[in-house]
Amino acid sequence: MVDRYRVWLGAGVLAGGVSAAMLAGAGVATADDGSSTASGAQASSGAGDSDSGRNTQTPTTSASDTDDDTSKTDSSESEEPEESAESAESAESDPKPAATTPGRSRHRARDDDGGSEDAPSTADDVVDSPETALYEPDASEVVEESESTMPEVTQGGRHRAPEEAQPESTTAEVSPAGRHRAPEEAQPESTTVDTDLGSSDGAVVMRLAAAEAPPLDSDGPNLLDILNGIGTKFYDFYTNAMHALAGPVRVPLGSRVRVASTTLTIGDGKTIAADWYIPKGDEQPTGLIYLQHGFLASARFYSATAAYLAEKTNSIVVAPTLTWNFFDLENYPLEWPQTGRAIADLFTGDRAALNASAQAAGYAGILPTRVVLAGHSAGGGLVAMVARYMAELGNTDDLAGVVMLDGVQTLSLMSVDVGRIPLSIPVYNLAGEASSWNWYGDAGRRLAKVRPGMFTGVTMRGGGHSDAMQSTSGALQMVAYFATGFSSLTDVLANRVLATGWITDMFAGTRTAGLYDGNGSPRHILSSWWWRQLTTRTETPAARRTYTLAV
Repeated sequence: MVDRYRVWLGAGVLAGGVSAAMLAGAGVATADDGSSTASGAQASSGAGDSDSGRNTQTPTTSASDTDDDTSKTDSSESEEPEESAESAESAESDPKPAATTPGRSRHRARDDDGGSEDAPSTADDVVDSPETALYEPDASEVVEESESTMPEVTQGGRHRAPEEAQPESTTAEVSPAGRHRAPEEAQPESTTVDTDLGSSDGAVVMRLAAAEAPPLDSDGPNLLDILNGIGTKFYDFYTNAMHALAGPVRVPLGSRVRVASTTLTIGDGKTIAADWYIPKGDEQPTGLIYLQHGFLASARFYSATAAYLAEKTNSIVVAPTLTWNFFDLENYPLEWPQTGRAIADLFTGDRAALNASAQAAGYAGILPTRVVLAGHSAGGGLVAMVARYMAELGNTDDLAGVVMLDGVQTLSLMSVDVGRIPLSIPVYNLAGEASSWNWYGDAGRRLAKVRPGMFTGVTMRGGGHSDAMQSTSGALQMVAYFATGFSSLTDVLANRVLATGWITDMFAGTRTAGLYDGNGSPRHILSSWWWRQLTTRTETPAARRTYTLAV
């Protein structure tokens, strides 16, 4: 019996050492609860165990056994089975009182007839007495144990030693019965995972897990964000390409207007680009023209038109660039109502944002108070919306008029916007022939319906959508022509004559003959303009000489 015990002890120590080395010093747990599928480090404890086929379980020790420091960690070869028997008899003669204590395990001995009796107090009685039935935990009897040695019961019914009792030794712990306690990590049926996050290895694992885990985003991208991202990328690419193709903004050769690019703040602090066209000389400008570009364009597409309007009307022209990405709501898209309201706010109060932008462009004085809103295509629809919001704000005293250059409106009803503008403020539309670019003359029909019997503009026979979109960049001009169709020189000149004539009358409060008869023939418009210039300049010999020298 002693030899067999020595063999079991040696094999257990060897197996425990190998297991502990493989698990790198993991903590020590208590033995299994008797399941046949427990850790492989568990060994047989009795001579009749293999024959009887019954499940064995390491019994718990009494509280008196905890005083002996060598009862758990060191089993002496001189320990005889008779000593175990004596301790078993003393335990049976003086059983411990049962008490229901949290954290305590209960045991019941089962005899051959299925009855229950008091369980032996030591493991040696089970080893040396094959007649004594092995016991299983039950709620009928409780063996009271010390808190320092009482193993903790986990969810799966297994025992785990308290953390303060875990030895730091790398060898397996041997129970008094010769069974080896497998490390806690080796329990295959454990329902929890204990990780030392304070160790360096644990910190590395946590950092790697955090780096590999995708970020939690409860608010995923919606359809508007996706469309906005696509639209913004296309807008940025297209606009940057067009500006690179056009180069720096400039005025036509021989123009008496200078141009400067700066920024303009609108709305809740959004900064947009703006080109300022300021007449040269000491003469005080007559008024201020707000010129808005259309869809798929920017202010650079209108550099020649803006310079011509500034020179012929003696006015300052500001041409801002807005995004035409419908979904970029934060940056005030071209046709959104919130953009119209933001621009209307520019003309309220002291116009601090406009004056600051003009001064940054080199204008030393204060901007004129009288203003004309002009816009091409979708820009024409936007300025009609701006005039509507200025009327709702009660700020139309300085609004001289609205000129739409083949205007189009998509995100608002032009008839509603124009219907809110006082009838005393002229609203005209200079349109080309009906096409898909101007919604087949939709603006002209709406103006005629809202203002019946009033002059609302001219539809140029044979005119194109790009007649008013003239740039000093030949490359940009070709892009515009390829997109909307080519304009003849006659159409471009007739468009300029009507636009400058209407704006001049708006500032002066006059009505020049020949500009409001509704005859949309470019030849008729140009011939009438030529005759007016001839008769006006020949009133005196000095005027006649000036006109002759100019020609």
